[in-house]
Amino acid sequence: MQRKKKNRTYYLKWLAGVLLLAALVMGIRLFLVESLHLSTDSMETSLHQGDFVLLDKTPFGKQPKRNATMMFYSPLRKDTVHPPVFVSRCIALPGDTIRVTHTGYRINGKEYPHSPHAQASYFMANHGKEAFIRLLKKLPERSREWKAVDGGITCVLTSFEAYQIKEELPAYLRSYFRMYSSPDYQFIVPQKDRAYALDSLSLLACREAILNETEGKAVFKDGKLFLDGKQTNFFFFRQNYYWFLSDYRDVAIDSRHLGIIPEDHILGHIFFCWYSSDKNNRFTSVK
Repeated sequence: MQRKKKNRTYYLKWLAGVLLLAALVMGIRLFLVESLHLSTDSMETSLHQGDFVLLDKTPFGKQPKRNATMMFYSPLRKDTVHPPVFVSRCIALPGDTIRVTHTGYRINGKEYPHSPHAQASYFMANHGKEAFIRLLKKLPERSREWKAVDGGITCVLTSFEAYQIKEELPAYLRSYFRMYSSPDYQFIVPQKDRAYALDSLSLLACREAILNETEGKAVFKDGKLFLDGKQTNFFFFRQNYYWFLSDYRDVAIDSRHLGIIPEDHILGHIFFCWYSSDKNNRFTSVK
């Protein structure tokens, strides 16, 4: 009888230990750090689809720093039931004036070049097609797929790869090699408890934020904002917002499609890659 009692006590203690450990692990995953398997190629080539990374979910980790790789979920009202999750680089902070050009970003008047991992489509005219394809084949690791367009061919490259190719091209062909498409734009990223004037571009970028903050009561008509039936050129924002761009800009979803991202939609900071198909990325901090 006494032995049975001891056995029961032992198993109860063992069960309590297992439950405590499970609660501890769950707490760490929910509030501190979580290991994730990336299903997106939006940050190629700094991170690859299929990589295993660590996500900092602490309050500190949820406060984006400029150029940090962050995870957030969609702010679109149509996505409120099962919002998709995205990974992108934080380009602008609340209150920043941002201008995006083909060479980089100008934030508060200071120039920031694109990340060397940032990818875009580059164009080579037919005059230099053969030389360009030969140089593509010399690039390591990734297969290079190019496609024919009017007057030449295009291929997706990182900023650094484009630099390498341009350096190796004969001087007379360099003028035929350029980024294929890169629209410029500029606006102010809203800061909490401040009112901002809204032009047509900023209104487009802030549309979902305004709808969310007004609980769907804002009306947009002919490129203008109406609140309580009256047209207004200003809006008072109650949250901090951020602007994100992915390294793989030609195919990824980021703030160009989703608009500004509110602080309460940020899941955390991706700070470490512990496994990758690229051996050079294993056990490295994420830049």
